Amino acid sequence: MKKYLLTALIACVSYLASAQRTQHALGFHIGGSTIDLEYQYYMSEKNFLDFTVGVFNLDDGFLAQGIYNWNIQQWSDWTPDFATWKLWGGVGAGVGFVDHKHHDNSLMLGPVGTIGFGFTLKAAPLTFGLDYRPMVAIALGHDSGLVDHGFFNIGVTMTYRF
Repeated sequence: MKKYLLTALIACVSYLASAQRTQHALGFHIGGSTIDLEYQYYMSEKNFLDFTVGVFNLDDGFLAQGIYNWNIQQWSDWTPDFATWKLWGGVGAGVGFVDHKHHDNSLMLGPVGTIGFGFTLKAAPLTFGLDYRPMVAIALGHDSGLVDHGFFNIGVTMTYRF
């Protein structure tokens, strides 16, 4: 019985230790104009896709974004026992609905950019970061026009790779 428990424990530890090398991550992003659930798909160590879905300006609408990101630089020797530090950036697009005083239930579309700095823990598959994700969209609907609330979207992000 002890052998089975030991084998199961080793298998669990091995699985958790390899979790940092998987392709999928799930987390959240809280920014100046969005609160999102976040999914990341790592195509390689150099690039990843980032998809977010959430609320825009708390109660002004719904937003979904897709961003292609590049890991611009990594530093694993800054804190070798603690984390690998990263700088990333990317471009993409966003789509959603906005219901704000100037845009009554309008569809919004626009480009999205990102630049971020953070770290991935070496002891656990968690990444923490600070990023800037500007989005300037065009509202299409009753009151068409420019939606610039997303331009001030500086926030924090946390993801778990599984």
